[in-house]
Amino acid sequence: MSDYSYAELGMLFGISIGGGIGITAFSITGDALFFALTGIGVTFGFGIGAVLDKRQKKNRDNEMKK
Repeated sequence: MSDYSYAELGMLFGISIGGGIGITAFSITGDALFFALTGIGVTFGFGIGAVLDKRQKKNRDNEMKK
């Protein structure tokens, strides 16, 4: 897991969750607009992953200063 950043993993999970919800909603309603949920999932996943990456880098920098 150390090969992947949290931002990459967040985007992956965002695509999976958003795509799953979008496909389910599309199959129920027939409205293709629900496929946009995949993009929303990517956005949220990337945002959360970027925050976690930043926090991890900050902690690593603080440990190196000690």
